[in-house]
Amino acid sequence: MEGRTGKGEKLELLTTGLDLNVLVGEAVRRTFFFKEIPVNEEPAWKGGRPYPLGDVAAWIVHQEARIDEKDRVLVQGRVAGKTTFFGVHGPKEIPLEEEDFRLGLEIPGVLPGMQVHAHGRVTYAFEDGAPLQSEAQVLYRLKVELEILVAVTDPQQLEVAVGVKDLPAERVTRDLLVMEELLAEQAESISLSREVEFEEELSYLKVLSCRLRNISWELNKEQILVKGELETVLFYLAGEKSGLLKETQPFNQQVAFQVPRKEAHLAVFPRVEYAACDLLGRRARQRTYLDLLIRAARTVQQEVVTDVQGTAVKKEYLAVSRPAAAGKENVELVQRLAFPYPDEITAGGCRLLSLGFQLQEDAVLVEGVLEKNVYYLPRPERGAESDEPPELWPLTATVEEEFSRTMQLPGISPQACAAVYFNMGTTDFAPAEAATLQVSHAALEIKTWEMQEHQVVVPHRVPPGTSMVVYAVRTGDTLLKIARSYGVKTGTITGANRLDEDAVLQTGSKLLIPLMFEDHE
Repeated sequence: MEGRTGKGEKLELLTTGLDLNVLVGEAVRRTFFFKEIPVNEEPAWKGGRPYPLGDVAAWIVHQEARIDEKDRVLVQGRVAGKTTFFGVHGPKEIPLEEEDFRLGLEIPGVLPGMQVHAHGRVTYAFEDGAPLQSEAQVLYRLKVELEILVAVTDPQQLEVAVGVKDLPAERVTRDLLVMEELLAEQAESISLSREVEFEEELSYLKVLSCRLRNISWELNKEQILVKGELETVLFYLAGEKSGLLKETQPFNQQVAFQVPRKEAHLAVFPRVEYAACDLLGRRARQRTYLDLLIRAARTVQQEVVTDVQGTAVKKEYLAVSRPAAAGKENVELVQRLAFPYPDEITAGGCRLLSLGFQLQEDAVLVEGVLEKNVYYLPRPERGAESDEPPELWPLTATVEEEFSRTMQLPGISPQACAAVYFNMGTTDFAPAEAATLQVSHAALEIKTWEMQEHQVVVPHRVPPGTSMVVYAVRTGDTLLKIARSYGVKTGTITGANRLDEDAVLQTGSKLLIPLMFEDHE
């Protein structure tokens, strides 16, 4: 490929194709809503109170994501689900009316024309307090939390100069591009099933908590082997007995996933989607669905030519996100609960009220607030005689806990960008003086990157000397896409055609594309 020079000499560029799906940025956000469930039937009663709702299962039935504007992604969709109502005539499955959601996410470096990969899932769906009852209706209220994981990629299709033939090295300026490429993303659901047997016939059963622990994975050819344990706590009523039942279920599942390149590194984000039980007399069948989001990425390094002294070369300004530091850390949260250690106790649903982070020099400060539900059966007082029947239903305590962790990540700066992934795990309890200690385990993962703009030398796509071309807009074209195709800035096109920066292009319309060359004498 020849270039123009100020002295009439010919310049031959050595080039390579740069065809990448560059990962621009990631984000994790949560949204929360209340949902009311009216039931026009009388609930079953026991122990002086109506039966609570049974297992609540909720999932996303529709989701779409788009780049709303510079640095902003909009995700919207609908949530559906079901629950079990225990009435005087027995249990009854009730479908949940679909609920719309809409969430905006800020991701630095995002521009219209890039691609959005979004995956949403329900992370919390629990009854909010006791139901309200009138003569003709009972009203239940649910809390529902969604977690949205987003990655934005920029498809780069360029031919860039990596050298110049027969030219002294001192006349060539070079730079090293370091980028992360998203190779594949896949969401998978794993189904687990087991049966539990009781001494008497069941009248009520509910999953209070369902957590993953000891999760690991390994890649085997075109499959990922996912291993771990599912820890479940059930509350049951069987005859005159009630209590908490805790069991651990190991699992070992193969998930089909083909990694395009050997040098890829995997990231797996597991969650319990929902768990529900079917009552079968003295037996119960538990069905649990796990959600796995799998991402395969690789780091790309490419040396490029940024300038050639004494020549007129065509240049393009390439904005890329350079991967910085990343880290994982297990977090242990200890909280003192203001009641004596009970007869039985377990952690219920947990949701994030807030999660924020602050980038520092070589470190990231993560702060958040958790809302936790605790279920417990009080310990009977020794030697005390009472005409009151023993408590059948567990007491509920809803507590908030603030946490703060600083993760050391050498090499990052306060100007970097970051995404924080937080996943609550299992919880242990221990007695303390007139109180109960709650020890929660969580996993914290942080990924950081820096936005950088590089100048690269590219071959001429039109004959040398051409200063203007006429382009016919095609379906799906954006100003950014066209500008990158010709190696100019969007402002150059909008200025030549008297367009606004957010102009919507009409298919078939004509644009003048000025081709910019810089002379270095």
